[in-house]
Amino acid sequence: MKWIEDMFSFGPRIPGSEGDRKTEEYIKERLKEFGIEDVRSDPIDLMLWEARRWSLEVRTESGASFSVPCFYMPYTRPTGKEGVEAEIVYVGEGRKKDFRGVDVEDKIVMADVRFLFLVPSAIAPLAYFVNDPEGTLTPESGHPAVWIITNPSITEVDYSALIPEPYVNARDGGAVGFIGVLMDYPEFEGEEFSYYAPYDGSFKRLPGMWIPRDAGDRIKEELKKGRVFTKMVLEADVRSSVGHNIYGVLPGKSDDIILVHSHHDGPFGSAVEDASGCALVLALAKYFASIPEDKREKTMIFLFTEGHFYGGIGQKKFIEMHKEDLFPKIVVDIAIEHIAKEYLVKEGKAVPTGRVEPRGMFISDVPALVSLFKEAVQKYNIKRILLLPTNTPLGVPTDAGDFWRAGLTISSLISGPLYLFHKCDTPDKVADEELVPLTKMYIDVIEKIHKMPSEELRGRK
Repeated sequence: MKWIEDMFSFGPRIPGSEGDRKTEEYIKERLKEFGIEDVRSDPIDLMLWEARRWSLEVRTESGASFSVPCFYMPYTRPTGKEGVEAEIVYVGEGRKKDFRGVDVEDKIVMADVRFLFLVPSAIAPLAYFVNDPEGTLTPESGHPAVWIITNPSITEVDYSALIPEPYVNARDGGAVGFIGVLMDYPEFEGEEFSYYAPYDGSFKRLPGMWIPRDAGDRIKEELKKGRVFTKMVLEADVRSSVGHNIYGVLPGKSDDIILVHSHHDGPFGSAVEDASGCALVLALAKYFASIPEDKREKTMIFLFTEGHFYGGIGQKKFIEMHKEDLFPKIVVDIAIEHIAKEYLVKEGKAVPTGRVEPRGMFISDVPALVSLFKEAVQKYNIKRILLLPTNTPLGVPTDAGDFWRAGLTISSLISGPLYLFHKCDTPDKVADEELVPLTKMYIDVIEKIHKMPSEELRGRK
């Protein structure tokens, strides 16, 4: 928890930002402190996009005016201090059919954006194994999947599920701004509205804002009475920057590599996303660094990637930079993300349940690996977890996705709490009681992977 709190204290870890740089240095210091002598840093060029000020002021045809709670869409075009002022056009869910016959040129388009409602028990039939001894994974444990928009653009870049189709249609129709109404996003009591998406790292020419449902409802009511106008202000700094993949190499008796990784960037202080994953990787690095080299059958790499919130650039760059040296030697990638407390939606508000957020672990179709995790999950009482294959329609929707698509055998733990892209992702959201059992589980499994023949693991999807 101390590592998580420290990383959280650095502030927003947007790729290439000051908080992100501090986190990189912090991780390097910890790895060296553990006795890992070979600590490396691979530079990654990127564009830093940091919002400074944003607002929406609404004015009705009758002269009434009011401010609307809002949050910027990252990587969209800044407006500058002067902002953009135009009439609002509401287009429902903003499908192509909703735009037919609607003049949006030089207007600000407002559209409803919805999330997929995800129910863990509905996914359970796909699983290799489900550990839910108390029977808590019921239909009532479902909630909106804030990372899956149901009206996405499928024509844009990676991470397209976070780019709403109405944004693309508004842009192509000549609009000067976009407002997305988050219809299924709960209120976090006592917290300002925030939602950090899309995070593909692709710069977009149309300024964009998110607003909560009740604000959208108010604007819709005013539209029934007459024309409505808004002034959208989005000030942001955009400049070249450099982030880094940070990793420590721990030699073993063989050059074959066990890779353990998470990503170090995050939209805010982001304790769960993903200081929690980094903390587990640090714990494993500390443990295995304490074991003599001649007792480690395989080499280990503890990797902290850059740019999950930049279209997953860290994975892509690691593959590209090390396709000749390290990547061919990796026999398995163990990815760890989001050790989270559960919140559910009650009457439009996010409320804690006192339980760990349900999590999935995506595991390649290697029977021996699946068996190891099944035994360890039971042994260390890792509850509310589904061990899932990688060959279902879900694919691998995690930070191990690019590694898996590149042919690596993977085990990737992830959960999707409601607050994942909200600034209220603070250290109290971390399921701290899970940190030690999960670390013990991974130690157990990795020690057994060291003894497995590499060919039994390598090259399986």
